[in-house]
Amino acid sequence: MALALTSCAAIGAVGANSSANAVAQGDSYTSSVQEADAARKAGNLDVALALYSRALSANPQGIEAKIGLGQCYLSLGAGDEAAAQFRDVLLRRESDVEARRGLAAALIAEGQPALAEKQAEVALQTDSRDFRAMNVMGIALDMQGRHAEAQAQYLAGLQVVPNDVALRSNMGLSLAISGQAQEAIAQLLPVAGGPGSDARVRQNLALAYAMAGDFEGALQISRHDLDEARAQQQLSYFMRLRSLPPAERSIELRRNPNFFPQSTLRLPQPSGKTN
Repeated sequence: MALALTSCAAIGAVGANSSANAVAQGDSYTSSVQEADAARKAGNLDVALALYSRALSANPQGIEAKIGLGQCYLSLGAGDEAAAQFRDVLLRRESDVEARRGLAAALIAEGQPALAEKQAEVALQTDSRDFRAMNVMGIALDMQGRHAEAQAQYLAGLQVVPNDVALRSNMGLSLAISGQAQEAIAQLLPVAGGPGSDARVRQNLALAYAMAGDFEGALQISRHDLDEARAQQQLSYFMRLRSLPPAERSIELRRNPNFFPQSTLRLPQPSGKTN
């Protein structure tokens, strides 16, 4: 009888401890993801990566942590690592639009715009007003030289969120490439000095000024982010682009490893850095 009572007590204790551990792990996962999300949005990517990893230690199948980790890798330009996280989520939750959109952005970072286009199509089939998916779709089309189609996607996104900086930046860049300089300036000028703007937005505006023949305006904008020598070098590059027909200009820009429209807003780049 004593042995039986001892066994029952031990089983009860194990059950109680298991429940407590499960609650503790759940709390640890949730709090870690919340802290990681806050760090990522504040631009503290190293902190966010560590916190997402801690969350996944508590719950290795945590979808929220995997998506956040993928977003961190995207911001760091690590397309392969980002794609792996988003694919893992989609294996278990095929309808997850955020993961689908993230995979499309990761494929763009990997230089696979045709595959990114297919992923963005699936996301838009799920939600036809997903302006972020429209932005990614536009980028995929721009990177294939299909600028008019890309601009239609950006415009559709802007009808949903008229002040989205990434959409306006990409629309302006696409217009500049295709020879519509004044239209590009009209898109970029209102956002280039506002909240959420960064070096990439400003350099897109500098390109638009150069395409319009306003080389001094292009140089002044470039100087916000580049030293004098590099600003002059950038202007020379833009002038060379201006001399090319739109189709050749598009090909030349797509050969440039620094040509990447914005899939998401990124951290402002330090002064002296190119796009």
